[in-house]
Amino acid sequence: MVENPNPKQILLVDDDELNLKILTKYLDEAQYAYVVCKDSQLAWDYLKGHPDRFFVVLSDRIMPHLHGLQLLTKMQMGKLNIPLILFSGEASKEEICEALVQGVHDFFYKPISKELLLALLKKLEKQIT
Repeated sequence: MVENPNPKQILLVDDDELNLKILTKYLDEAQYAYVVCKDSQLAWDYLKGHPDRFFVVLSDRIMPHLHGLQLLTKMQMGKLNIPLILFSGEASKEEICEALVQGVHDFFYKPISKELLLALLKKLEKQIT
């Protein structure tokens, strides 16, 4: 087993059990450490309490309490410089463009491509090491 040299983790935010099952399988296979929050307000509360624990936040766009862009706004206002990657089962080109303009690092449609997700995570890891 190869140890991941990066001690930082991924915060995975989604309320969809099937999508969580798929994403956690991808992350487990790639040996990433992660924390799952099924509610974006809980994710924000967790981020505030552990700002240095994560190198990226993966979040569904539509969530209970806070949608993805509201979570991004809170992160920006809290000066948390952690990339946020949003994913969605449905989003218009305009919604994706708006998310990118507001500061979302990247945007994926569901189902998320394992290869693209893992490539982006490796790229982000290299940026912090």
